[in-house]
Amino acid sequence: METLVKHTKDGMYLFHNLKSRLDLCDEDKRVFDSYTSPVREVKKGSHLAREGEVLECLHLIEKGWACRYKMLHNGREPITSLLLPGDISDNGQGLYNRLDYSIKAITPLRFTTIDSESAERLFERPRILRLFKASGHISHSVAMNWIVNISARNAEGRIANLLCECYARSHAAGMTYQGRYFFPLTQTEISEVVGLSSVHVSRSLNKIKRKGLIESCDHRQIHIKNWHGLAALGDFRSENLAPSIPCAAS
Repeated sequence: METLVKHTKDGMYLFHNLKSRLDLCDEDKRVFDSYTSPVREVKKGSHLAREGEVLECLHLIEKGWACRYKMLHNGREPITSLLLPGDISDNGQGLYNRLDYSIKAITPLRFTTIDSESAERLFERPRILRLFKASGHISHSVAMNWIVNISARNAEGRIANLLCECYARSHAAGMTYQGRYFFPLTQTEISEVVGLSSVHVSRSLNKIKRKGLIESCDHRQIHIKNWHGLAALGDFRSENLAPSIPCAAS
């Protein structure tokens, strides 16, 4: 069930703290705010969009995680990308086109939407358009990294790279603390991201923990104890996501 709630629109990552962005004028911020919907909340497992539907609105993730995935004939649902707080489901280029993927909430989710007509109005403002283009660029960089991750890294490297990516993205959204961050993916979901079996994921995670690079915490959090070691294991480069990783994660 979907719930409408009253909440300030403080979308994260590129769209995090929109009102404090120095690259947007006050009018840009007012216009952006006027074209976004009331905040919505959905339960874990709810669909924001399904494969084959025409994309008629954009989703700005405010709290929680979602994913894009493909449904295969054998019933598997490989995850093709993750949507974290501050991410937008599409940079606008996919509007009016049929989706070749579905979007599903991995956790309870809070988000706002921008319908197609409102998006076109927003794109008329150059500084706002640059935000959407930057979002598209980051999404492309992450997608390219996922391809390399699956095709060229071993199991530990794939998982280490994923952990680093999610930490960097969470850090960019201001959602990390002393090397800790929210990481809700189950081993099955990790396996659908990195192309390994759940058993292989479990073994590889344990190896990474025994190396002293990470530890699991309560409330589905991970503590990165050695950022540089984990980044080296996953051959991770954070320039496009979070240029400066705090010392607490190193």
